[in-house]
Amino acid sequence: MNFIQYKIQKKDTLQSIAEKQQISVKELVDFHNQHSGMTGVIIGNALPIHLEHIFVSKEHIKKQKVKSIKEGDKVTFNQKARYRCVQVNTTSINGEVAQFVEQKFQYLLKMDTVNQLGSVKREDYLKKMTPPVMLNVLDFIAETDHIKHNTLFTLDEKGQINTILNRRELNENWIEYKKQKLHHNPFIIELAKTNADAVQEIIKLGDVQFSHEASNEEEYRKDFFYFTCFNQYTLNDHLETSHFDFLSTVVPPNVVPLSLRYDKVSEQNDILTIRMIAEYQLTKELEEKIISQYNVLHKPSIGFSYTQYKLIFRSTIEIDTQTRLVKTATVKMKESIADNIENECNYTIKQLENYTPDEGN
Repeated sequence: MNFIQYKIQKKDTLQSIAEKQQISVKELVDFHNQHSGMTGVIIGNALPIHLEHIFVSKEHIKKQKVKSIKEGDKVTFNQKARYRCVQVNTTSINGEVAQFVEQKFQYLLKMDTVNQLGSVKREDYLKKMTPPVMLNVLDFIAETDHIKHNTLFTLDEKGQINTILNRRELNENWIEYKKQKLHHNPFIIELAKTNADAVQEIIKLGDVQFSHEASNEEEYRKDFFYFTCFNQYTLNDHLETSHFDFLSTVVPPNVVPLSLRYDKVSEQNDILTIRMIAEYQLTKELEEKIISQYNVLHKPSIGFSYTQYKLIFRSTIEIDTQTRLVKTATVKMKESIADNIENECNYTIKQLENYTPDEGN
Protein backbone atom coordinates (compact mmCIF):
# COMPACT_ATOMS: atom_id res chain seq x y z
CA MET A 1 0.00 0.00 0.00
CA ASN A 2 1.29 3.48 -0.92
CA PHE A 3 -0.78 5.40 1.60
CA ILE A 4 -1.60 5.73 5.28
CA GLN A 5 -5.00 6.52 6.77
CA TYR A 6 -4.90 9.85 8.65
CA LYS A 7 -7.52 10.08 11.43
CA ILE A 8 -9.38 13.38 11.18
CA GLN A 9 -9.25 15.34 14.44
CA LYS A 10 -12.01 17.54 15.86
CA LYS A 11 -10.68 20.89 14.59
CA ASP A 12 -9.13 19.64 11.34
CA THR A 13 -9.86 21.27 7.99
CA LEU A 14 -8.55 20.36 4.56
CA GLN A 15 -6.20 23.33 4.85
CA SER A 16 -4.85 22.33 8.27
CA ILE A 17 -4.33 18.70 7.21
CA ALA A 18 -2.57 19.80 4.02
CA GLU A 19 -0.29 22.08 6.06
CA LYS A 20 0.57 19.20 8.42
CA GLN A 21 1.48 17.05 5.41
CA GLN A 22 3.31 19.99 3.76
CA ILE A 23 1.34 19.67 0.52
CA SER A 24 -1.38 21.68 -1.22
CA VAL A 25 -5.10 21.10 -0.62
CA LYS A 26 -5.43 20.01 -4.25
CA GLU A 27 -2.69 17.36 -3.86
CA LEU A 28 -4.32 16.13 -0.67
CA VAL A 29 -7.83 15.89 -2.14
CA ASP A 30 -6.68 14.38 -5.46
CA PHE A 31 -4.73 11.60 -3.76
CA HIS A 32 -7.53 10.86 -1.29
CA ASN A 33 -10.20 10.67 -4.00
CA GLN A 34 -8.06 8.24 -6.02
CA HIS A 35 -8.01 5.78 -3.10
CA SER A 36 -11.35 6.27 -1.37
CA GLY A 37 -14.65 4.62 -2.22
CA MET A 38 -17.57 6.57 -3.67
CA THR A 39 -18.93 7.42 -0.21
CA GLY A 40 -15.59 8.91 0.84
CA VAL A 41 -14.99 11.27 -2.08
CA ILE A 42 -14.27 14.90 -1.16
CA ILE A 43 -16.03 17.50 -3.30
CA GLY A 44 -15.16 21.15 -2.83
CA ASN A 45 -12.99 22.67 -0.12
CA ALA A 46 -14.65 21.26 3.01
CA LEU A 47 -14.35 17.95 4.79
CA PRO A 48 -17.54 15.86 4.58
CA ILE A 49 -19.14 15.59 8.04
CA HIS A 50 -19.26 11.79 7.92
CA LEU A 51 -15.59 11.36 6.93
CA GLU A 52 -13.39 9.88 9.72
CA HIS A 53 -10.14 9.29 7.80
CA ILE A 54 -8.33 10.77 4.84
CA PHE A 55 -5.80 8.93 2.68
CA VAL A 56 -2.30 10.44 2.58
CA SER A 57 0.52 9.40 0.27
CA LYS A 58 3.52 7.74 1.91
CA GLU A 59 5.72 9.47 -0.63
CA HIS A 60 4.51 12.86 0.61
CA ILE A 61 5.31 11.82 4.17
CA LYS A 62 8.81 10.64 3.24
CA LYS A 63 9.56 14.01 1.60
CA GLN A 64 8.45 16.05 4.58
CA LYS A 65 10.94 17.81 6.79
CA VAL A 66 10.86 16.03 10.13
CA LYS A 67 10.64 18.40 13.08
CA SER A 68 13.14 18.19 15.89
CA ILE A 69 11.03 17.33 18.95
CA LYS A 70 12.29 18.22 22.41
CA GLU A 71 10.91 17.21 25.81
CA GLY A 72 7.94 19.40 26.65
CA ASP A 73 7.02 20.12 23.02
CA LYS A 74 3.39 19.56 22.07
CA VAL A 75 2.98 16.57 19.77
CA THR A 76 0.06 15.95 17.44
CA PHE A 77 -0.65 12.25 16.89
CA ASN A 78 -2.49 11.10 13.77
CA GLN A 79 -2.87 7.43 14.77
CA LYS A 80 -4.29 6.18 18.09
CA ALA A 81 -5.43 2.81 19.36
CA ARG A 82 -6.02 0.91 22.57
CA TYR A 83 -4.81 -2.64 23.09
CA ARG A 84 -5.38 -5.43 25.55
CA CYS A 85 -2.62 -7.99 25.99
CA VAL A 86 -2.44 -11.31 27.81
CA GLN A 87 0.87 -12.84 28.87
CA VAL A 88 0.96 -16.40 30.23
CA ASN A 89 4.22 -17.75 31.64
CA THR A 90 4.69 -21.34 32.77
CA THR A 91 7.72 -23.10 34.22
CA SER A 92 7.83 -26.89 34.02
CA ILE A 93 10.34 -29.18 35.74
CA ASN A 94 10.66 -32.79 34.66
CA GLY A 95 7.50 -32.32 32.58
CA GLU A 96 5.33 -31.04 35.44
CA VAL A 97 4.13 -27.44 35.77
CA ALA A 98 5.85 -25.80 38.73
CA GLN A 99 4.69 -22.21 38.26
CA PHE A 100 1.93 -20.42 36.33
CA VAL A 101 1.60 -16.64 35.92
CA GLU A 102 -1.07 -14.83 33.90
CA GLN A 103 -0.82 -11.07 33.40
CA LYS A 104 -3.19 -8.80 31.50
CA PHE A 105 -2.35 -5.30 30.30
CA GLN A 106 -4.16 -2.41 28.63
CA TYR A 107 -2.17 0.14 26.64
CA LEU A 108 -2.92 3.38 24.84
CA LEU A 109 -0.71 3.71 21.76
CA LYS A 110 -0.29 6.90 19.74
CA MET A 111 1.82 7.65 16.69
CA ASP A 112 2.88 10.71 14.73
CA THR A 113 3.70 9.09 11.39
CA VAL A 114 4.99 12.38 9.94
CA ASN A 115 7.71 12.93 12.53
CA GLN A 116 8.12 9.21 13.35
CA LEU A 117 7.15 9.53 16.99
CA GLY A 118 5.43 7.02 19.25
CA SER A 119 3.81 7.12 22.66
CA VAL A 120 2.72 4.32 25.00
CA LYS A 121 0.81 4.53 28.25
CA ARG A 122 -0.09 1.50 30.37
CA GLU A 123 -3.64 2.05 31.60
CA ASP A 124 -4.51 -1.16 33.41
CA TYR A 125 -2.93 -4.30 34.84
CA LEU A 126 -4.36 -7.60 36.17
CA LYS A 127 -2.59 -10.72 37.37
CA LYS A 128 -2.90 -14.19 38.88
CA MET A 129 -0.21 -16.63 39.93
CA THR A 130 0.09 -20.26 41.06
CA PRO A 131 1.56 -20.75 43.58
CA PRO A 132 0.95 -17.17 44.82
CA VAL A 133 4.29 -16.87 46.62
CA MET A 134 5.58 -13.93 44.54
CA LEU A 135 2.43 -11.83 44.15
CA ASN A 136 3.96 -9.04 46.26
CA VAL A 137 6.92 -8.93 43.89
CA LEU A 138 4.58 -8.60 40.90
CA ASP A 139 2.73 -5.79 42.69
CA PHE A 140 5.98 -3.89 43.13
CA ILE A 141 6.99 -4.45 39.50
CA ALA A 142 3.53 -3.26 38.40
CA GLU A 143 3.96 0.00 40.33
CA THR A 144 7.36 0.75 38.79
CA ASP A 145 6.18 -0.37 35.34
CA HIS A 146 3.35 2.17 35.62
CA ILE A 147 6.07 4.81 35.63
CA LYS A 148 8.14 3.09 32.95
CA HIS A 149 5.32 2.58 30.46
CA ASN A 150 4.34 6.23 30.04
CA THR A 151 6.76 7.10 27.29
CA LEU A 152 7.25 9.38 24.31
CA PHE A 153 9.95 8.35 21.86
CA THR A 154 11.35 8.73 18.37
CA LEU A 155 11.29 5.84 15.91
CA ASP A 156 14.21 4.82 13.70
CA GLU A 157 14.06 3.90 10.02
CA LYS A 158 13.06 0.34 11.00
CA GLY A 159 10.08 1.55 13.02
CA GLN A 160 11.68 0.63 16.37
CA ILE A 161 12.18 2.80 19.45
CA ASN A 162 15.17 5.06 18.93
CA THR A 163 15.31 7.67 21.70
CA ILE A 164 13.03 8.24 24.69
CA LEU A 165 12.10 11.93 24.84
CA ASN A 166 10.35 12.33 28.21
CA ARG A 167 13.19 11.38 30.57
CA ARG A 168 12.50 14.36 32.82
CA GLU A 169 8.87 13.33 33.29
CA LEU A 170 9.87 9.73 34.07
CA ASN A 171 12.44 10.96 36.59
CA GLU A 172 9.91 13.23 38.31
CA ASN A 173 7.37 10.40 38.53
CA TRP A 174 10.00 8.07 40.05
CA ILE A 175 11.01 10.65 42.65
CA GLU A 176 7.35 11.16 43.59
CA TYR A 177 6.85 7.39 43.85
CA LYS A 178 9.84 7.06 46.18
CA LYS A 179 8.44 9.76 48.44
CA GLN A 180 4.81 8.67 48.51
CA LYS A 181 4.48 4.94 47.81
CA LEU A 182 7.68 2.89 47.69
CA HIS A 183 8.11 2.36 51.44
CA HIS A 184 4.42 1.42 51.79
CA ASN A 185 4.71 -1.39 49.24
CA PRO A 186 4.24 -4.82 50.97
CA PHE A 187 7.20 -6.36 49.14
CA ILE A 188 9.54 -3.52 50.17
CA ILE A 189 8.22 -3.61 53.77
CA GLU A 190 8.94 -7.35 54.10
CA LEU A 191 12.31 -7.11 52.37
CA ALA A 192 13.40 -4.24 54.64
CA LYS A 193 12.87 -6.50 57.67
CA THR A 194 15.38 -9.08 56.48
CA ASN A 195 17.67 -7.25 54.04
CA ALA A 196 17.70 -3.46 54.22
CA ASP A 197 20.71 -3.35 51.88
CA ALA A 198 18.68 -5.07 49.15
CA VAL A 199 16.04 -2.32 49.41
CA GLN A 200 18.73 0.32 48.92
CA GLU A 201 20.04 -1.57 45.88
CA ILE A 202 16.54 -1.62 44.37
CA ILE A 203 16.26 2.13 44.92
CA LYS A 204 19.66 2.69 43.29
CA LEU A 205 18.58 0.63 40.28
CA GLY A 206 15.44 2.75 39.98
CA ASP A 207 17.49 5.93 40.23
CA VAL A 208 19.58 4.73 37.28
CA GLN A 209 16.65 3.44 35.22
CA PHE A 210 14.70 6.69 35.55
CA SER A 211 17.59 9.14 35.48
CA HIS A 212 17.94 11.93 32.92
CA GLU A 213 21.02 10.15 31.53
CA ALA A 214 19.43 6.68 31.28
CA SER A 215 20.03 4.78 28.05
CA ASN A 216 17.68 1.80 28.30
CA GLU A 217 15.87 1.97 24.95
CA GLU A 218 16.97 -1.61 24.22
CA GLU A 219 15.03 -2.75 27.30
CA TYR A 220 11.86 -1.25 25.81
CA ARG A 221 12.56 -2.69 22.36
CA LYS A 222 12.67 -6.21 23.83
CA ASP A 223 9.36 -5.86 25.66
CA PHE A 224 6.85 -7.95 23.68
CA PHE A 225 4.38 -5.06 23.28
CA TYR A 226 6.93 -2.60 21.88
CA PHE A 227 8.72 -5.34 19.95
CA THR A 228 5.48 -6.20 18.16
CA CYS A 229 3.76 -2.83 17.74
CA PHE A 230 6.88 -0.85 16.77
CA ASN A 231 8.71 -2.82 14.13
CA GLN A 232 9.76 -2.56 10.51
CA TYR A 233 6.38 -3.61 9.07
CA THR A 234 4.64 -0.54 10.56
CA LEU A 235 6.72 1.79 8.35
CA ASN A 236 8.08 -0.28 5.47
CA ASP A 237 6.71 -2.68 2.87
CA HIS A 238 10.06 -4.40 2.40
CA LEU A 239 10.88 -6.83 5.22
CA GLU A 240 14.45 -7.61 6.22
CA THR A 241 16.03 -10.24 8.45
CA SER A 242 17.17 -8.67 11.71
CA HIS A 243 19.43 -9.52 14.65
CA PHE A 244 18.12 -10.04 18.20
CA ASP A 245 20.11 -10.79 21.35
CA PHE A 246 17.96 -13.09 23.47
CA LEU A 247 18.67 -13.03 27.21
CA SER A 248 18.11 -16.57 28.45
CA THR A 249 15.34 -17.11 31.00
CA VAL A 250 16.53 -20.63 31.83
CA VAL A 251 20.29 -20.11 32.12
CA PRO A 252 20.82 -16.37 32.65
CA PRO A 253 22.84 -14.26 32.08
CA ASN A 254 23.73 -16.10 28.86
CA VAL A 255 22.71 -14.34 25.66
CA VAL A 256 21.70 -16.33 22.57
CA PRO A 257 22.13 -14.45 19.24
CA LEU A 258 19.05 -14.87 17.05
CA SER A 259 18.33 -14.17 13.41
CA LEU A 260 14.72 -13.02 12.96
CA ARG A 261 13.16 -13.79 9.60
CA TYR A 262 9.97 -11.95 8.58
CA ASP A 263 7.68 -13.36 5.86
CA LYS A 264 4.47 -12.01 4.35
CA VAL A 265 1.85 -14.75 4.66
CA SER A 266 -1.17 -13.07 3.06
CA GLU A 267 -2.80 -9.73 2.29
CA GLN A 268 -6.55 -9.41 1.91
CA ASN A 269 -9.39 -7.15 3.08
CA ASP A 270 -6.86 -4.49 4.17
CA ILE A 271 -5.14 -6.93 6.55
CA LEU A 272 -1.50 -7.93 6.03
CA THR A 273 -0.42 -11.07 7.89
CA ILE A 274 3.26 -11.43 8.76
CA ARG A 275 5.08 -14.32 10.39
CA MET A 276 8.34 -13.96 12.32
CA ILE A 277 10.55 -16.98 13.01
CA ALA A 278 13.79 -16.93 15.01
CA GLU A 279 16.76 -19.07 14.02
CA TYR A 280 19.95 -19.69 16.01
CA GLN A 281 23.17 -21.66 16.06
CA LEU A 282 24.95 -22.41 19.32
CA THR A 283 28.70 -22.05 19.24
CA LYS A 284 30.74 -24.56 21.24
CA GLU A 285 31.78 -21.77 23.61
CA LEU A 286 28.19 -20.63 24.23
CA GLU A 287 26.94 -24.17 24.84
CA GLU A 288 29.72 -24.74 27.37
CA LYS A 289 28.56 -21.62 29.23
CA ILE A 290 24.95 -22.86 29.11
CA ILE A 291 25.98 -26.26 30.51
CA SER A 292 28.00 -24.61 33.26
CA GLN A 293 25.12 -22.37 34.29
CA TYR A 294 22.63 -25.27 34.18
CA ASN A 295 24.86 -27.22 36.54
CA VAL A 296 24.92 -24.28 38.97
CA LEU A 297 21.27 -23.20 38.81
CA HIS A 298 19.25 -26.35 38.17
CA LYS A 299 21.10 -29.66 38.48
CA PRO A 300 21.25 -29.55 42.32
CA SER A 301 17.42 -29.46 42.52
CA ILE A 302 16.44 -31.34 39.33
CA GLY A 303 19.07 -34.05 39.65
CA PHE A 304 19.36 -34.93 35.97
CA SER A 305 22.37 -33.93 33.91
CA TYR A 306 22.30 -31.43 31.04
CA THR A 307 20.59 -32.79 27.91
CA GLN A 308 20.08 -30.32 25.05
CA TYR A 309 19.35 -26.60 24.76
CA LYS A 310 16.21 -25.72 22.75
CA LEU A 311 14.60 -22.41 21.87
CA ILE A 312 11.44 -21.53 19.94
CA PHE A 313 10.62 -17.87 19.29
CA ARG A 314 7.99 -16.94 16.72
CA SER A 315 5.09 -14.56 16.17
CA THR A 316 2.17 -13.91 13.82
CA ILE A 317 1.07 -10.32 13.31
CA GLU A 318 -1.94 -8.84 11.53
CA ILE A 319 -1.44 -5.27 10.26
CA ASP A 320 -4.15 -2.85 9.15
CA THR A 321 -2.70 -1.75 5.81
CA GLN A 322 -4.54 1.57 5.91
CA THR A 323 -3.43 2.72 9.36
CA ARG A 324 -0.26 0.56 9.56
CA LEU A 325 -1.20 -0.31 13.14
CA VAL A 326 -1.15 -3.82 14.56
CA LYS A 327 -4.65 -5.33 14.78
CA THR A 328 -3.79 -8.64 16.46
CA ALA A 329 -0.64 -10.57 17.26
CA THR A 330 0.51 -13.74 18.98
CA VAL A 331 4.05 -14.27 20.28
CA LYS A 332 5.38 -17.62 21.48
CA MET A 333 8.67 -18.16 23.30
CA LYS A 334 9.69 -21.59 24.63
CA GLU A 335 13.16 -22.16 26.06
CA SER A 336 14.29 -25.42 27.63
CA ILE A 337 16.96 -27.82 28.65
CA ALA A 338 15.15 -30.74 27.05
CA ASP A 339 13.08 -32.90 29.44
CA ASN A 340 14.57 -31.13 32.49
CA ILE A 341 13.32 -27.53 32.73
CA GLU A 342 11.20 -25.43 30.39
CA ASN A 343 10.04 -21.81 30.41
CA GLU A 344 7.19 -20.96 28.04
CA CYS A 345 5.63 -17.56 27.38
CA ASN A 346 2.55 -16.95 25.23
CA TYR A 347 1.67 -13.31 24.53
CA THR A 348 -1.39 -12.06 22.66
CA ILE A 349 -2.24 -8.54 21.50
CA LYS A 350 -5.64 -7.33 20.36
CA GLN A 351 -6.65 -3.84 19.27
CA LEU A 352 -9.91 -2.76 20.92
CA GLU A 353 -12.74 -2.03 18.47
CA ASN A 354 -15.11 -0.09 20.72
CA TYR A 355 -13.06 1.48 23.51
CA THR A 356 -10.99 3.79 21.33
CA PRO A 357 -9.12 7.01 22.23
CA ASP A 358 -11.20 10.17 22.40
CA GLU A 359 -10.10 13.60 21.25
CA GLY A 360 -8.69 14.45 24.67
CA ASN A 361 -6.07 11.67 24.61
